[in-house]
Amino acid sequence: MTKKWYSQKETAEYFSISERTCLTMRQTGMLIEGTCWRRKIPQNPNSHVLYHLENCEEVLNGLQRARSMEQDLLIKKKEVASA
Repeated sequence: MTKKWYSQKETAEYFSISERTCLTMRQTGMLIEGTCWRRKIPQNPNSHVLYHLENCEEVLNGLQRARSMEQDLLIKKKEVASA
């Protein structure tokens, strides 16, 4: 049986980012509480955080696709405006 939830350190290593970046992505709402991450002890706000790697990857890939689409739209607008 494989693990579903991983520590912040394991998550940072998986995505090749710092643990601080994991925290920032949580605080800015990029990673959704309950879907991408949860507390080890839900009643304790200082409890360790666990991440669901599959869900995090889906969310981050979706954000990347959205940024890419947004950039494409901006380029097309510039082309139309300069024509």
